[in-house]
Amino acid sequence: MRAQGPRLDRATEIELVQRVLAQHGARTTSLADAGTRVVAGQYVSAEHHRRESTALFRHAPVFACMSADLASPGDRVSLESGGVPVVIVRSVDGGLRAFVNVCRHRAAPLVREWGPGERSFVCPFHGWVYDTADGRLIGQPRSCDGFDDVSPAELALLPLAVAERFGMVLVRPGGTASIDVDAWLCGLGGDVAALAFESLIPYTRARTAWQCNWKLLIDTFLESYHVPTLHKESLGAAYIGAASPFDAFGPHNRIVVPQASILEQAGKPQDDWDLLASAVLQYFLAPNLIISNLYGYVMTWRFLPEAPDRTVVEHALYTYRPAESDEDRAHFDQRFEAARAVTSNEDFPESELVHRGLASGMVDATVIGRNEPGIAHFHAMVRDATDNNAAAVAGHPSNSVLRPPLSQSVPVRRSPAIDERG
Repeated sequence: MRAQGPRLDRATEIELVQRVLAQHGARTTSLADAGTRVVAGQYVSAEHHRRESTALFRHAPVFACMSADLASPGDRVSLESGGVPVVIVRSVDGGLRAFVNVCRHRAAPLVREWGPGERSFVCPFHGWVYDTADGRLIGQPRSCDGFDDVSPAELALLPLAVAERFGMVLVRPGGTASIDVDAWLCGLGGDVAALAFESLIPYTRARTAWQCNWKLLIDTFLESYHVPTLHKESLGAAYIGAASPFDAFGPHNRIVVPQASILEQAGKPQDDWDLLASAVLQYFLAPNLIISNLYGYVMTWRFLPEAPDRTVVEHALYTYRPAESDEDRAHFDQRFEAARAVTSNEDFPESELVHRGLASGMVDATVIGRNEPGIAHFHAMVRDATDNNAAAVAGHPSNSVLRPPLSQSVPVRRSPAIDERG
């Protein structure tokens, strides 16, 4: 069997396998206490999209990249979140710096591709030069003293808060308020630390664009109920489509998507149980990241809303060791292509069709069942963030907490013999 990468602590791994087997034996899955509805406007409304952009993608911390994407001094990544162009660079001291990715001359984007670089940013428009260490303007070539009435100190890049921990990089696109990664993870730090994302190696990535709301694309990742039907020919035989343990961690969640082969572990000693050999261990990190942990590699999916009906998807694969042989490269190429084919040929086109149905004005809401707790939890996060931000902007701090904490808002029944019966 191909070499496995890092794994969860043993107690957590055994517990998750036990829950899969118990749920399958009871012919059930994780169930929320009640179903819910998501009104159509939360997918198609321009005003709701604006509120999401501000609350979720501008003011709050967002995942920017893995540390492995910024492995060496000078390496930089660029992204846009909440309408803010962002650039993050690895400094010579090993730390990270983040800035608004806009030249202070004529507002052109400085960095337009991910990859290696020097100790400076050079604007592709007029060649202005900035120090990556602190964003200082250090060059205005061929300017003929045309800017001598403006102090270079007034033209430094605008800094942003950035933080790095557990092999992940977070940025706050809307300002410089510090980011506490442990607090942001809401209890997922143990899982993330065990999975050793800091040892990942970038392998490949791709970007695609889809004519639908970003939340519809994420919804599909948060339930496996659709697998036997939508993926009947591609994945249906390999995956159970139920018996999927779900756990909420603040705005984030963890879902186990079991393959049919995991049932074979019921007849083995617990010492031989291996979750990732027969399941996808999936994390949703708010507001827009899916991390799929598989056997010896990791895939990420980031969903970047550009409009209520347009989303860019960034899909990446990381390995835990260099892919040095033809066999290794063929394996990872095949895994990446398989995931791309299923999502691009089945999941995402279906989301486009769903968006068209919601935009018709004839359907007022989608109905989320108790067997889809991940979707219910996700939309509770979006609702709370946008409502709380609106209250804060309106200047009413007393209204800033409008609902119970997310850990309480979508309770999930855990006893497979009694509470999770279908």
